[in-house]
Amino acid sequence: MDVAKRPLSANLFATLLVLAALATGYVGLSAYGYLVPAATLLLLALLIWLGRGRRFFIAIVVTNLLSELISDLVLLLGDGLGAYKLDISGVAMLINLLVGGPLLLALSIPLLATLWLSPYLRRWMDARGFAHV
Repeated sequence: MDVAKRPLSANLFATLLVLAALATGYVGLSAYGYLVPAATLLLLALLIWLGRGRRFFIAIVVTNLLSELISDLVLLLGDGLGAYKLDISGVAMLINLLVGGPLLLALSIPLLATLWLSPYLRRWMDARGFAHV
């Protein structure tokens, strides 16, 4: 595989992440809290465009998925938690916003599937360096 040539999936996901960052940033003009996930989405777009930090990239996306899952499960099944139900769900939602917000959640399954199942993007990011980050 030619590591000098960026895979099509890297171009596609970088573009989708930038569009998601712009949409989240537009919402952030009214609610400043959404500027943080917009910045995170831009960082992820830069990482996938440059092909750097694959493990860091995956850690951010998986953290986004897990925080949303915890938030939803606590809201759905957390009646036994009493007053802590909303506290736990709120912390999980804040973590979700910190690591990319709802639009990254929408892109996370295709991103992870491409990174784990397709060898092209994974090899390209590993060959570009900093895969150990």
